[in-house]
Amino acid sequence: GKSLMRVLSLLGAPSAEKHFFAKLLGARLRVPVLATGSLLDTEVAHRTHAGRQIEEARRGSAAGSLLPSKVVLPVVMQAVQGARQSGYDTAILVGAPRSVEQLDMLRNAGVAAEVVHLALPEARATHRRGKRRVCAGCGFPLYPPEEGGGQCVKCGCDDGVAEPLPPSPLDTDAPAVEARCAAWRSAAEPLLQRLRSRGSGLVEVKVLEDAEHTWTTLQLALGLEEAPAVAAAQG
Repeated sequence: GKSLMRVLSLLGAPSAEKHFFAKLLGARLRVPVLATGSLLDTEVAHRTHAGRQIEEARRGSAAGSLLPSKVVLPVVMQAVQGARQSGYDTAILVGAPRSVEQLDMLRNAGVAAEVVHLALPEARATHRRGKRRVCAGCGFPLYPPEEGGGQCVKCGCDDGVAEPLPPSPLDTDAPAVEARCAAWRSAAEPLLQRLRSRGSGLVEVKVLEDAEHTWTTLQLALGLEEAPAVAAAQG
């Protein structure tokens, strides 16, 4: 049959910094990073048929809950096919598969998703969410003391600390954060159990307080030679 596209899928609870590590991996491996949320937003912005379905699904679902696979997966598959047609044999995917059903749908479409689980203890997810900041220079995730500001611990730039987005209630409101984590867990747990029992297609990496340390662990887990995060981010 046709050769399988290798997809490294980053899976993790809200605030496990999936997008940050995906960006580093994409730069490190020189492959595209496909973020499900952005792909869906693009469809909505372009008023495509899929975009209208996505809007409808979003209106009908509680904030933070999972959208139906039949709406999400075709958009993801289209992006993966696009990467393949551009000559890539690997892509980084964030935000899918998020359930056993999605894993099977991808596999049936010829996509062998290798799941990288960024494991973050639940209590820390809630705590970190309200303190999210990134360096305006290199995008490094920081959880600074309340006053913030000052030099970035990673690139030393003085641009200070920027917020990726103004924190929404989904980031700071404890019950909302808890609901998001619960929605994530109820779909992801069976997926992780399936992969653990299969004994392949899963790499689990603990998200440590120090992002540089997590990045080192992640590279080793994927069999890559270590490279500093800043070098990768600038790559």
